[in-house]
Amino acid sequence: MTSKQHREAAAISLQRQHESFANSDTDGFVSQWASGLNSELHTLLADIIDRGNRWEFCGLFQGQRRVKAKLISTTFRHHRSSCWLLHDDEQDLIKRRGKKFLPCGKKSRILKGLGLVESRELAPAWASITGGGTGLAGATACRPAAFRVGCEWGSDSTRIND
Repeated sequence: MTSKQHREAAAISLQRQHESFANSDTDGFVSQWASGLNSELHTLLADIIDRGNRWEFCGLFQGQRRVKAKLISTTFRHHRSSCWLLHDDEQDLIKRRGKKFLPCGKKSRILKGLGLVESRELAPAWASITGGGTGLAGATACRPAAFRVGCEWGSDSTRIND
């Protein structure tokens, strides 16, 4: 689909949401919610297409060099968080750190000590509905989100100068 087609689909979904509310008030809340979510997804997809199929993400840099690393989700003591995972090609950083995992966050002393900074970058992207759980409570956690496509290690990204 083109950007224009996604925007038209977003408008149709939004119209369905309004019609459902007009016809059934809040009795149709699930279909209203789904129509709104669909509208948001189509709008995000149109925005991604308008940016050349690219979206803004966080990248890890050493000077101007993009470090081969990716953000991953982790669980530590029942708490979900994120960290950087270094690619095997980053042997110098792995040896200096002693492991492949680095904390994330612009205030990280470890990143600063290694001469690394997090910066915004544009990378190939697409979007889908993310989230999860069970029942209606799980449905409320769903939202449209952009995700990387292409190189998971960031070799096809372009730094945005902050």
